[in-house]
Formats: sequence, C-alpha cells, structure tokens
Amino acid sequence: MTEQSATPIQDVITAILNNVDQDKMTLFASIQSHPTLQEAQTFARDGQAERFLYALPYPLERVVDGLLQTVLPGKQEAQFILRQYRFLNVHFQKIIQRLEGFGCSGDKSRTILDRLLQYYLTGKEVVFDPGEQYTFGHPTTVFTTHREIVEFFEGLYGLYYGNPEGYLKALKTTLEITSI
Repeated sequence: MTEQSATPIQDVITAILNNVDQDKMTLFASIQSHPTLQEAQTFARDGQAERFLYALPYPLERVVDGLLQTVLPGKQEAQFILRQYRFLNVHFQKIIQRLEGFGCSGDKSRTILDRLLQYYLTGKEVVFDPGEQYTFGHPTTVFTTHREIVEFFEGLYGLYYGNPEGYLKALKTTLEITSI
C-alpha cells in the first residue's frame, strides 16, 4: 500500500472521529450554562478530581441507581450489568479477541452480556443454541458455558469493587480452558 492511498482513508477516519467529538462538544455547549456544569468545569479546570466527581458524575450515578433500584429491586447483578455495561463489555471483548480473534468479537461480547442480563432477570441460564437463526454472535472457544460466563462476571463484579481475587481466578481458569 502506498503512502498516497493511505491518506484518503486516514482523512475519512479523522473526519468521522472529529464529527463524533464535535457532536459531544455541541451537546455540552447547549447546556454548559447550567450551574452544576459551571461548577464541574471549574473543578476540572483546577484539577480538583474529587470535587469534580461530587459535582457531576456522582449525582448522575445516583439518578441511575435510583432508576435501577426502582425498576429492578433486589436484582443487584442485573443492576450492575446495566450500570457498568461498558466496563463489562470491554473485558469480555478483549478476552474474546485474544482467544478467538477480532471477528465478531463485539457481537459475541454483547450476546454474552444480553444473555447474562436475562439470566439475572429471569433465571434462564446462558445457552448458545447452534440451531438459532443467527450464530455469528456466539463465542466458539471461550465463554461457551453458563458457568464460565457467570464466574468471569462475578470476578469482574468483585474487581470493580476493589476485590481482584475472584477475577484473577476466573481469568486464570478461562485462559487455561482455552489452552487445553
């Protein structure tokens, strides 16, 4: 590939990323005069991380927590999946990419989390039926059993709250299963 042919592709990618960033900045500009955001801006600019946390992210998290506790009372694991979806998704996806490759890794991770959420909502265990219409989102090497998925999730749950032991054990088990 010549350097010349890479430039238009790079230009397109840069333009897409710039549009995403511009959308974020436009959204913020439309509400930046709100007193809470004014205060948060000051704390961010002054490098006051804890004050920034309590000015903006913490109140928003409390709203989300209130919503989830209202609609899913007593379903802590389901609440966690909804609240920390990106955290969970990136961890599952990175393991899938490492052990199965990049192809459909995002679909596989989303499928795992969708079924894991259903498990915690309904009790229906995670099963991947090869007879389903769409199977490209099924993991093939790693996270293929309900037990492995739940143990890895429980490890991530603990890791998120500062207890890495369960995660390290689940990670070790997951990596050993695939090297057999």
